[in-house]
Amino acid sequence: MINLHWAIHNHQPVGNFDFIFERAFEQAYGPFLDVLGSHPRIRMSMHFSGILLDWLETKRPRYLAGLRGLVERGQLEILGGGFYEPILPVISDSHKIGQLRKLSETVRRLFGAAPKGIWLAERVWEPTLVKPISEAGLEYVLLDGSHFKMVGKTDKDMDGYFLSEDQGHTIKLFPIHDTVRDYIPFRPVEEVVETLLALEAAGLPGSRGARDVQVVFGDDGEKFGDWPGTYQTVYTDRWLHRFFERMESMPDLIRVQPVEAGLKPEKNLGLVYLPPASYQEMMVWAQDARDIGPFRKAHKVMADSEDPLSVKFLRGTFWRNFLNKYSESNQIHKQGIRISHLYESLQASLPAKARDEAMDHIWQSECNCGYWHGVFGGLYLPHLRFALYRQLIQAQRLLDPYLPASGGEPAWDVQDWNCDGKPEYSLNSPEVYLSLSHQGEIDQFWLKGTGINLTDTLTRRYETYHDLIGGKIEGGTKLENALGEKEANLREYLIYDRRIRRSLSDLYLKPKTSFTEYASQDFAPEFRFEAREIMLDRRPKETEAGFLGVAVHADGTELQVEKRIILEKGSCNLRIQWSFYNPPSESPRPAAEFRFGTEALFCLLAGNAPDRYIEWTSRAAPAVPSATGENRDILASQGEMAGAVRARITDEWLKLRCEASFSGAASGWRDAIQTVSQSEGGYERVYQGTVLIPIWDFKLSPGEKGSASMSIQFQEGV
Repeated sequence: MINLHWAIHNHQPVGNFDFIFERAFEQAYGPFLDVLGSHPRIRMSMHFSGILLDWLETKRPRYLAGLRGLVERGQLEILGGGFYEPILPVISDSHKIGQLRKLSETVRRLFGAAPKGIWLAERVWEPTLVKPISEAGLEYVLLDGSHFKMVGKTDKDMDGYFLSEDQGHTIKLFPIHDTVRDYIPFRPVEEVVETLLALEAAGLPGSRGARDVQVVFGDDGEKFGDWPGTYQTVYTDRWLHRFFERMESMPDLIRVQPVEAGLKPEKNLGLVYLPPASYQEMMVWAQDARDIGPFRKAHKVMADSEDPLSVKFLRGTFWRNFLNKYSESNQIHKQGIRISHLYESLQASLPAKARDEAMDHIWQSECNCGYWHGVFGGLYLPHLRFALYRQLIQAQRLLDPYLPASGGEPAWDVQDWNCDGKPEYSLNSPEVYLSLSHQGEIDQFWLKGTGINLTDTLTRRYETYHDLIGGKIEGGTKLENALGEKEANLREYLIYDRRIRRSLSDLYLKPKTSFTEYASQDFAPEFRFEAREIMLDRRPKETEAGFLGVAVHADGTELQVEKRIILEKGSCNLRIQWSFYNPPSESPRPAAEFRFGTEALFCLLAGNAPDRYIEWTSRAAPAVPSATGENRDILASQGEMAGAVRARITDEWLKLRCEASFSGAASGWRDAIQTVSQSEGGYERVYQGTVLIPIWDFKLSPGEKGSASMSIQFQEGV
């Protein structure tokens, strides 16, 4: 007898579009339940993230009632997990326990029974999870079979569950059968049935001699209708209905059951200690992009060798490497930690309502989908990152009134919040949160009234699958190799940035460097700025952060540079001033000649939408007149704005207007940051923000000074 313990995981991210929730419901969640309801002898487990349960409770209460009916008649077990689907190992233990208990309480309220087990987000396991999961009152976790093979287990060793321990706490671990997971629902029904029956015929569980064989299937519910092409297979061609019918036709050979039915003492396989891991594809995606190709080649060689089982000794890296691979992911994560620490320091003084709301916003910011990237868009999708930052900003706003009084002045703080070993300098006021790097660049620019981080862009970097675009080569996963391109000529957009994108990142370019060279990142800096002193100056109506240092030429020539970022009191408005001094030299040397610019980031959403646009005033005649007589274009446009002295960026959806003035500049450039990434729908170009670059030209003889300035003003709620 095969006991097939079936678990389905259903989830949508914080901040996902409502139409995607609707589509997933119509194509996957709803039809699946309809089929299951018509097969009462098929019993299983389901997991719903708290985000999806909240949506269902508001938009589809009848669906929840249907689920509860299946629970009450014993056909369905509801699993727990982190409420907002966090990667549990990378959040604090108090957050782990809090999120686990929140979903357990919600499951109990909606379905009348508390969960015993959890679905672990992306099956990202670390050994220290045992204690908080146990302390949250949960009994078991589902993990991939590949986790267990890392410590020498084989498929024949997985007829049951294992125990794992940490600090005297224990939980049960159920191994998901890797082959069965891959086959359902993509292989013909009879082939899946034969595969299941072969597991019993092969002698599983071996020396114990029992005939009651336990096999666990667990995977995403979206693969049953919402993934490309699966609705046709699963429902139109009736794969799921036919599979359940086949199971019901052979009750003496295969039973489909919930996972909790496998919690039998005789199925206890003993103690195991697993290393940090996730499913195999995730551990590949988390690697450095240039290591993935060689890794896959090595994996294929081992899999095709005389000893294919040896491939289990080859694995990628663990999930945390995404925080190193993508600095943008690390910044969101570490801002979450910063605000969590701030919350903890204020917790005793917070009213209950503010305390609960702030904590929930922090938990929402921990939703995993915007932190990593694989075959799904993930981190590359601006609306997911936007949603995470908006939750952090909401939490900061709730905590601000309880911070120590600063007399109305922005609070100045110096700390290494991103854990890179270098200090960051932050200014926090009721209107804005600014974090400045030690070089005077802005890596966080939160407009609290709008709820947006203006620096929330993505650095354009090489990804392994870029080699697959345009039919160049193959070598990815089956899904990656099958992906199409959503538009022609995507290879033209494969441009890689020379450095991590930050706002007010200064450019010391060679004279006459063109916009075309900048846009293609085909340029080299003429000087490199090094800040040597950072100072703060508070004045009655403004606060100034000064970065004093030198710009160093490759030949050793140094310019003295002062960069001053001035925040206007009671607003988000900034003035930025630069002064350059080429000191006298005892020996003759030529003038220091360079083209100077600064990259001001305005990372909004929907760069091609007609209600989000850039306008500029130029000393030259307008090229594309708008209703106001100015030049105007969409945010996803690029080009040189000849003689520009002012540019205004408007997002009517966010009700936000940003105006930058840079009189005295020789020109202005605007560029759209557009990445090329993969998602389950194909390879696509994604708008990640607009960068505005005013340009000044300098030729400073020894003993000569120069200066530049710009201002940025904001109107929120317009």
